[in-house]
Amino acid sequence: MRLLEARLVLKSPAIVTQRRLERGFVKPADHILGSMLRGAILASLYRAGKLSADDLKREVSEPSLLASPAYPVMGGSRSMPATPFMFYCRSCGASVDLTREAAGKLAQGEELEIELRHDCGEALRPLYGSLVVLEGQRLGRVRVETFRSTSVAIGKDRGSAVREMLFDYEAIAEGTEFWAWVLAPDWLQPGTMEVVVGRGASRGFGWAELSLRPASQPQPGGGVLVAVSPLIPLSSLGWGSCTVALARVFGRVDRLQAGWEYGRGFRPFVEVARRGSLVIASRVSCQPEVMRAGLPTRAGEVWLTGFNSLVPLDEYYMIMRGG
Repeated sequence: MRLLEARLVLKSPAIVTQRRLERGFVKPADHILGSMLRGAILASLYRAGKLSADDLKREVSEPSLLASPAYPVMGGSRSMPATPFMFYCRSCGASVDLTREAAGKLAQGEELEIELRHDCGEALRPLYGSLVVLEGQRLGRVRVETFRSTSVAIGKDRGSAVREMLFDYEAIAEGTEFWAWVLAPDWLQPGTMEVVVGRGASRGFGWAELSLRPASQPQPGGGVLVAVSPLIPLSSLGWGSCTVALARVFGRVDRLQAGWEYGRGFRPFVEVARRGSLVIASRVSCQPEVMRAGLPTRAGEVWLTGFNSLVPLDEYYMIMRGG
C-alpha cells in the first residue's frame, strides 16, 4: 500500500452540512469527512470500472483504501485542527500556543498550570476544535466560504411551485480546495479523477476534481501525537499488524454519528475525542503511513473509517509551515 496526498477542488457548491432541519440542510461543515472522501473515491473507481460490486462489498469487512478528513487549503497552506492548548485574545487579536510546553509536561506526568489571561489583560479563548494555519508566528483561524440557497418544490401535475414547500441549502462555495491523506493499494496510481461529495449530486452539487500525488515521507513517531481526525479513545488502537497504545488523551469528548458504509443500513453513534486532541502514546508499533490515514476501528462485522488519524507533534507543525 502507498500513502498519497489528495487535493480536492470543488467544481460546484457542496452540501456537506452538520445539521438537518425540516426545511433543509444548514450549517456547512468546514471539512470533508474521511469516510465521505473514502466513499467518493470508491464510487468513482466503481463508475470507471476499476472496482466491481463485489470489491465494494469486500471494502466493508476488509478495507483496502483509507482516507483522513480533508481540510481546507488557505493561501497555499494546509490547515490543521487546533490543539486544546492553542488560544486567542478577542481584544487584541493575538494568538498563544502552549502546545509544546504542555506536551512536555504531560509526557513527564506533570500537572499543568496555564495562565488563561493575555498580556493585554483580557481572558484567552480556546481555538480547540477550530481549523488553523500558521501566518508567520501567528495562528490564523480558517473559515470556508459558504452561501445559502432557497428552492421550491415543483409539482409534477402542474409544473408549478408547490405552496409551503420551500427548502434551504447551505453549501461550501465552488472553488474551495481541500487536502487529505489517502492510503491506497499499489495499483491505484497518482492522477486525477472526478468525484462527488455531499448531498444533491442530482441537482449538480458536490462535483469535484480530485488529484492524487505521492505524499512526503511521514515521520515515524511515538510519544506525543496530535489527532488530526476525531479519535476513538480506546486504550489501544489496532488494525492488521498496527497497534498504538494510548496512555492519555487530552481533549473534549463528543458523540458523532459514523458515515454510511456499502451494504450497511445503519450509522452507529460513536464517542470520540475531538480533532486536535493531544495523545500520549505508551507504545507505537505501526507504519506511519497507516497512522496518517487513520486506523479503522471494528464495530461488529464492519470497520469504522475516517477516525484515528495521528501525527507526531513535530510533523504537525512542519505541515502547517508548508513542509
